[in-house]
Amino acid sequence: FELRMILRNRENIMLVSGSITLSKGFDTWKAMVVKNKERLKDYGLTFVFAGTEMQDDSKLHVVMHFTSMENLQKFQADEELAKERAEAGAVLETSVMTPITDAAFTNFPDVI
Repeated sequence: FELRMILRNRENIMLVSGSITLSKGFDTWKAMVVKNKERLKDYGLTFVFAGTEMQDDSKLHVVMHFTSMENLQKFQADEELAKERAEAGAVLETSVMTPITDAAFTNFPDVI
């Protein structure tokens, strides 16, 4: 994902919300993510959530957690991964990414 954002000087707990169009549907994109599990781990990336809209399998929404700014930058710079994402149907030009504030919380009142 190309992230256009300004992040404050934080070292951990970076949540990013995003959306992108998928030309080959969720299953193809998900298979690419699973295939790249170790690479994503190396980038300190965890998908908190990833799924498509109920009525439109081409509209992907994600919430991602990065463990550091350095890992986020490595992820952004990975041209090989960007190519794999595009081959899996991610229409990279449609990517919209939004950083989430430190005040965010998840799983309240109960874990899903």
